[in-house]
Amino acid sequence: MKQKYVQESGSEFDEASDIAIRLKVLAGEIYNAQVNMEWLKNQMFANTASGEYLDYIASQRGLERKQATKAHGEITFYISEPIDHDIIIPQGAVVATTDEVPIRFRTIENEEISAGNTLVSVYAEAEKAGRSGNIEKDKAVVAVSVPAEIETVTNRVVFTDGTDEESDNELRERIRSTFTSQPNGTNIAFYKQLALSVEGITKAGVVPKVRGTGTVNIYVCGNGAAAGTAAISNLQTLVNRERELNVDVKVYNANFVDYDLTVGVTAKNGYSTSEVESKCTQAFKNYINSIPIGGKLYLSLLGKYLLDTGCIENYEFDTYMENQEISGAQCFRAGAVSIVVD
Repeated sequence: MKQKYVQESGSEFDEASDIAIRLKVLAGEIYNAQVNMEWLKNQMFANTASGEYLDYIASQRGLERKQATKAHGEITFYISEPIDHDIIIPQGAVVATTDEVPIRFRTIENEEISAGNTLVSVYAEAEKAGRSGNIEKDKAVVAVSVPAEIETVTNRVVFTDGTDEESDNELRERIRSTFTSQPNGTNIAFYKQLALSVEGITKAGVVPKVRGTGTVNIYVCGNGAAAGTAAISNLQTLVNRERELNVDVKVYNANFVDYDLTVGVTAKNGYSTSEVESKCTQAFKNYINSIPIGGKLYLSLLGKYLLDTGCIENYEFDTYMENQEISGAQCFRAGAVSIVVD
């Protein structure tokens, strides 16, 4: 701009002059306008849009971003000796895990340890929505806000059904599928799209004629776990309303097939053994979670996921590991992990 000004005006100017200041401000505003225009162009297409703008595109395809859901389970409250009166466990009693950042759970009903008994199990949910609330047995053992007479607490069952808010990439993939597989009210894509629209369901597979002509089975699962009963019920209600006439559609949880990983890896310089193990384990789980119901596991793709961690130079799978294909009613799940780091 300075050169053009000098060329057109035929006169030089000082860097501290009013003209120089004006040109700098103008150049900055033009640059900002160009950046904003590029950003706005990206928000116009599903492949590059993000956040609320991706939500707008999804709504044009009849889709909504799935919200995070809370994990559910049971907390058991104990006393060591029976007493002669009831101990009320109020709704809202809080227990937590022993993690550095504790995960807290609240009871969602009123219950009591009746006179003469020593324990009671109460339905509870995680305080915050998300996958972090999915805990194993005997993890919630800290009594935070419970009746003073309670001596110990624990969860004798796992907490499940907690899911994170659908990410941009996950929503983007569902949007893409509406273009590549057009639902017409009768095909596999139609039922799969219905299933994936239900909270708590992250994968879906559709198999027609399993129970004979005019039947369709929908197999679903949550994020690495079975879909909750509420999600199954909600989807069954939805397909009963939307299915074509004279077609019997049933919804089932997919059967999990555990796949174990045994691999030797060569770490890159600068990475500790624990860091390599953590990154490779997560890469393995990410790949397993990416395989659809009824899909096929390829060792070549699993190897790519491991290399993409950026912390290893090479890998070698155990001889027992091989490509594996499952039925339309099955879903892979990460099994035991053994990583030997050189």
